[in-house]
Amino acid sequence: MAPEAGTNSPTPRQEAARILTQVETEKAYANLLLQKRLAHYPEARDRQFITMLVNGVLKHRLTLDFALRQHLSKPLSSLPHPVRSILRIGAWQLLFMEKVPPAVAVNETVELTKSGQHKYAGLVNSVLRQVDTRGWDLPWPDSKREGVRYLSVRYSHPEWLVRRWLKRWGFEETEALCRANNEPAPTWIRTNTLNTSRTELEERLAQEGVKTEMGKRVPESLIIREFGAVEKLKSFQEGLFTVQDESSQLVAHVLAPAPNMQVLDACSAPGGKTTHLAQLMQNQGLILAFDVHTHKLHLIEELAERLGVRIIEPHLGDARELPGVKPLSQERVLVDAPCSGLGVIRRKADLRWQKEEQDLLGLPELQLAILEKAAACVALGGELLYSTCTVEPEENFEVAKAFRQAHPEFEPVDLRESLPFTLVDEQDARQAAKGMLQLLPHRHGMDGFFLAKFRRTQV
Repeated sequence: MAPEAGTNSPTPRQEAARILTQVETEKAYANLLLQKRLAHYPEARDRQFITMLVNGVLKHRLTLDFALRQHLSKPLSSLPHPVRSILRIGAWQLLFMEKVPPAVAVNETVELTKSGQHKYAGLVNSVLRQVDTRGWDLPWPDSKREGVRYLSVRYSHPEWLVRRWLKRWGFEETEALCRANNEPAPTWIRTNTLNTSRTELEERLAQEGVKTEMGKRVPESLIIREFGAVEKLKSFQEGLFTVQDESSQLVAHVLAPAPNMQVLDACSAPGGKTTHLAQLMQNQGLILAFDVHTHKLHLIEELAERLGVRIIEPHLGDARELPGVKPLSQERVLVDAPCSGLGVIRRKADLRWQKEEQDLLGLPELQLAILEKAAACVALGGELLYSTCTVEPEENFEVAKAFRQAHPEFEPVDLRESLPFTLVDEQDARQAAKGMLQLLPHRHGMDGFFLAKFRRTQV
């Protein structure tokens, strides 16, 4: 997997090491770096390999460091950052990547070291050979006496997060959630039914060499595989679909807008849910789409244009103020609130390392303030949906309960009436009947997501 002849692009392993080092030293976002750097690699297999290395190492960094430390005579932190990245890349291939033969993984990683950190080539060679020999036979912390440390090291999650989940769910369920967060996240797309049907889209993608699998919960959803760069597909360019996780696709269905309605999306960027609302409205009516950042409003406009959506009216403004929106004027209101994002850890490899427990402290106040302002815009008989992509109760159930207690003019709406699939689990069904639902990766096979729906019954 060498760079294309005649270019100066680093090899995929070199590129992955550079990205990982930049993420660690500059707190850069891996997804943004990948998006920028992958443009230099015309071969799909190179792009996929770089992405796999970066995301694999970031997800499993704590586990990799634990394995590497068994064979180092000095702390890993004493080594230069590029060498740490190189060692992690080698260890990840040995422990997690069955398709790369161990000898190739070791040799290629040693060559990678020679290209920029030559004096550490011997160390890298020795350590990785020992990692290969020992494999997963590691001195893990005792799971019963040191449950937090065991789960943290074994599944590469920060201890503060493991500790929270253990208190809430116990050992087995926390382990299941940690394991689910480390699984590869499938790429979901949403059929743009304004332009095509799901069956027609599936046939079109097959013609473009893309493998698909129909989603079972949302009527527009598809999983795609072996697709290279999505934006280069003709079907994407023609606006036949957009990338959106299946849990996120539930939102528009649960809010259930109808054609010719007046709808408010208080936190709309980048526009996936907003355009889905327009889709369900058959491009008839009006959606007021707010965001506090001008550049994010441009993302909504670009997506709407590609999908052929004409009923979105972008507005620059803080969702806590919603300037220009009259009270009691909106038949449907969506508050997809800013949150910690801890439900999408499996989808954003470096997210678990970017968050601290104190980051959660100010979010419920912000979320409730947005919900309060948006609620004032709901017309009599209109409905309000609150959603987040997190699994933390302070941002979900507690916010919904606080809102309900402060607003007797709203009543909860049974989510089973609008969910596009049937809830099998009794606990989920009881929860949904009360107007709230928490989706979890290990239980539902979807991103962690929360929904709460209310109807205004009084002015």
